[in-house]
Amino acid sequence: MNRFVIFVAVAALASPLFGQMQVSGVPPGFNYDPAKHVNPVITYVESKDFKPSNYKDAEEATGHSLLGLSKETGSLESVAVADLGGKPPKDLRLPVPVAFYPVVQQTFKLVEGGTLILHSLKPPKIQGGNFPPQGRSSIGLPFPLPRRGDPKDKRFGPVTPPEELEIRGLPGLLFEKDGTITVAWMEDGIYYTASSSLSSKALFVVLDDLL
Repeated sequence: MNRFVIFVAVAALASPLFGQMQVSGVPPGFNYDPAKHVNPVITYVESKDFKPSNYKDAEEATGHSLLGLSKETGSLESVAVADLGGKPPKDLRLPVPVAFYPVVQQTFKLVEGGTLILHSLKPPKIQGGNFPPQGRSSIGLPFPLPRRGDPKDKRFGPVTPPEELEIRGLPGLLFEKDGTITVAWMEDGIYYTASSSLSSKALFVVLDDLL
């Protein structure tokens, strides 16, 4: 199975996207559009790209172990994978070759009610290096805010700029919009995002249960 898609595009080194890649470490992608993308962090695939899968096949496709919840906290309802399969993201122009790996989507039904949607992926690989680059936030976040305060930067779309905080004892981001919280962090070399309509307190309890 093709585990990643490599594409090369030519753009000015001073382009906003290039600055985002080299300075912020946010995975490269389109500006976040809630109608198309699963969350503000993962935007090189669209919601429609996710296809039903199973636990074993998803691990094989992505090359990394998947996290899960204890039965006391929740149960896995579905697994899906977004794999570009050799087709480059249309109109995403980058100045260097980049390899994008598949994204796994796990949906959990929680014992206390509600759901948790967990996405995971290997960091994109850039020619001559890997994500995250050397740029870090004040708390060591591997993917800090792109050009904080720059009104021209629309990478995170219409959502309020995220809060930087610890997630599972690691630097992370927290986005909140229309009653849904999305958090993002990097653990053991894998990017994770988790989304839920739970309160932030309840969500962090569930996240601590992930193994």
